[in-house]
Amino acid sequence: MAIKTAMPRKKMCILLMPFFATSHIAPFTDLAFHLVAARPDDVEAAVAVTLANALVVQSALARRGASHLATVKVATYPFPSVDGLPSGVENHSMVKAATDAWRIDVVATDEKLMRPEHESLIREHAPDLIITDIHFWWNTYKIPPASVEMVWLFSGRRAEG
Repeated sequence: MAIKTAMPRKKMCILLMPFFATSHIAPFTDLAFHLVAARPDDVEAAVAVTLANALVVQSALARRGASHLATVKVATYPFPSVDGLPSGVENHSMVKAATDAWRIDVVATDEKLMRPEHESLIREHAPDLIITDIHFWWNTYKIPPASVEMVWLFSGRRAEG
């Protein structure tokens, strides 16, 4: 008599793609954490950010405790070169002059600059669900195959002070 072994279930893969501001990255990271924490055997999540923003994700995860650091992945992609911004400035909180924040906004909403990197990440991760920031509108209409579910999300954190 053959013994049947249970086939391991494929985890649902979720890719979260926040805008280049801590007030967006932190809530997306919190959402990723809660999705994985609620169903650790069924869900895996990756937060896709530029290299300089990876620290924001790692810091948010570290506040949640070491047990969940490995369950939410950080996927990185390059930030394009921007006239007027020093290399490594990839987040609103990194901009020295408030008058330069618009440069990050222009890059974020430039489909020709951002879409190729997003397409590459989506192909690499082959997610079942993409949760994208409203700034990256092309992720909902032009990139994902029909088999991928999409959520278009605007996040923000209320300023405290």
